[in-house]
Order: sequence, then C-alpha cells, then structure tokens
Amino acid sequence: MKFLLSILSLFLFLNIHSQNTNLNKGKSSKQYFESIPIEIVKNKIILPVGIQGKTYRFILDTGAPNVISNELKEILNTSKTKTITITDANGKQNQLELILLDKLNIGTVEFTKTPTLIYDLNSDPVFKCFKVDGFIGSNLLRNSILQINMKSKQIIITDDAKTLKLNKSEASYIQFIDNQSSPYIWINLEGKHKARERILVDTGMSEFYNIALENFKLLNTKEIFKIKGKSTGASGIGLFGTLPTNEQYKVLTPGLKLNHVVFENVPAQTSNDNNSKIGTKLLQNGITTIDYKNKKFYFETDTNPINVNRPELGFSLSVKDENVIIGYIWNENLKSKLHYGDQLLEINDIPANLCDIITSQIISDDLNHIKMKIQPVKGEVFEITVNKE
Repeated sequence: MKFLLSILSLFLFLNIHSQNTNLNKGKSSKQYFESIPIEIVKNKIILPVGIQGKTYRFILDTGAPNVISNELKEILNTSKTKTITITDANGKQNQLELILLDKLNIGTVEFTKTPTLIYDLNSDPVFKCFKVDGFIGSNLLRNSILQINMKSKQIIITDDAKTLKLNKSEASYIQFIDNQSSPYIWINLEGKHKARERILVDTGMSEFYNIALENFKLLNTKEIFKIKGKSTGASGIGLFGTLPTNEQYKVLTPGLKLNHVVFENVPAQTSNDNNSKIGTKLLQNGITTIDYKNKKFYFETDTNPINVNRPELGFSLSVKDENVIIGYIWNENLKSKLHYGDQLLEINDIPANLCDIITSQIISDDLNHIKMKIQPVKGEVFEITVNKE
C-alpha cells in the first residue's frame, strides 16, 4: 500500500452542484491553441489567469464551476446577478452569490460573460494555504479541449482537437450529467469478478481513486475490492463545514482500467459523496485530454500496466479548528493508540503546521516511518512512531 495519509481529504473536494441554474453560458475566443505553464502544489494544478490586466492564481478543478474569492470580486467591482443554493461534496447546502465574469484570459484565450460563484476562500483553513484567487471550472471549458501534462507542468487549451495528436480508437465517451459540464467517464474494475463504474474526472481532487460509499456497497457484492480497513471518523471538510463522523472503508482495487491503460493494486477510500472520482494522483501517470467539445476523454502513457501499490501508514488526517487531527484509523493495531480527533502536534520533531502539511513535503512518500507527538482528546501528550505496511 502507498503512503496516502489522506492529505487528499484535507484538500476539500469542491464538487458543487447548483440547482435550477444554467452555468453553461459565456463565450470564448475562436480558433485558439494555447500552451500554459502550470504549478503543481501537492497534486493541485495551479495556473495563471489574467483579469483586467493583472495575473491571478487559480486552481484547475474539472469537478467544479468557476469560482472567485470575495477579495477578487471587490477588486473587480462586479455587480451581483443572483444568489443560488449550492450543495457541497458532503451534502451540506448554503447560498452563494453568482455573477457573470466579464472577461477572463488563460494565456491569450479570452472567455467572456462566464457564470462564476463567489466564495470566501481566505476564511477556509485549507484553501487559504494555497494562496489562490479562484477556480477554473468545467463550465468555462465546455467548448474547449483541455490537455494536461503534469510531468512537463504544461496544459494546452484549444478549440480544435486536430491540433493535438490523439488516438481516437483509444478514447472514452464523456457524459455531462449536470449543468456545469463536469466530465464523467466509465472505468472497468476487476477483482474476483469484473464490473464497470461511472466516475467523475476531478482535477480538484488530489487522490488517485475515491469511491462513493453507495457504489462500493454495490460493487462489493461482486467482490471487486480487497478491504484493508474499516473505521469511524472523518477525513476532511466540505465547502460549508466539517463532516460528521461516519463509517468508511479503505480498500485495494486489484485492477482499474482507464481507456486502454491498466492500473494494478490501486488504493482507495470510500466517501459519502454521490460520485466516485479519479484525481490528479492518477492523472500524473500520463497525458490527459478532456475534449469537452467532442465529448471524448484520452489518457496516454508509456507504461502499461502500471502498478501503484505502495506501503502506507494505517491512518488518515483531517482538519478541525485549523488544527491537524487524526481522521480515520485503518490499522487495527493502531486503534488502541490513536483516536478520531487526537491532535497532531509534531511530526518528525517538526511542528504540525496545517499549511506546511497541505502544501509541502513534510510528509513525503519517501519516508518509511513517521514519529508523531499527539495531544489526545482525553489524556496526556504522548509520542508514537508508526511504520508503513
């Protein structure tokens, strides 16, 4: 198993579903091909975006609509259009302001009159660590072809698929089932038996593969997964607050086929989200092309099959009151030592600063074990060393 510590879950899944509002409006330039350098921060894709002559930092999130911060909205002096009800990835609802963003540039490509949500990013303990001004979502890209190369740290945005060298025989069909053009495709799964699952291609999610709990329960009747652990806790926050405690599973997927590429021994965690997803930890294994315009998905890699099995620690982390806490405990031997809500004070003698853990390599895949100082929910501070297994 790989070292996953669910920092993935600290990176809030911004899968927003608006109600009775068409986010797929706006226009883009014609006949464009633009290559843009990107920044990779702990599997988050951050790109430069031009607005009113200034450059801002946006997260590329195909599982979300366009979003800008309160601060950027004030700078732009935009007028409010309406307030809409939004459901975050945890099922909590609230109302957000919706505006039409007059102009936005990615490279030289201009997008106009794009429906955009306003959110207080700097009040969020996770998002403020990334120091970003917003999100580029699927509703802005709905008439484009997006190619992501995380290894070369480049993305391409074009309106003509012929400008890219794509093998149409190896493409998947994209389904758009919501009103923000989120890209859904089918993957094949193989354990003791075989099955198919529709998943969301979500570049806002730092995980490899995340399974909706209801999908897991159905697929588990076909013995697709190897269950590695079961735990009650919480492992992240949503757009509108922390998750309630719940029971989830840690599993290993023997075979996951994406287009023609086979991933072997894929670790995954279940969640209460409505959709299963693949995220940037999978996409970094090749070149991904999301052809919104022609409803095609491509994934190219030089290695096939790809074995992703790595040793990992038997717990995950979460966030509470801007502190890093223990989320789920998957390893049965750790359940008498660690508990949900225990606060992480130090890791390898370094203070457990939330932003450092989220945006840096203070917890890296290269570590064979970690030493932690823990403030338990009940009791005195103690130290524990946990090895990967």
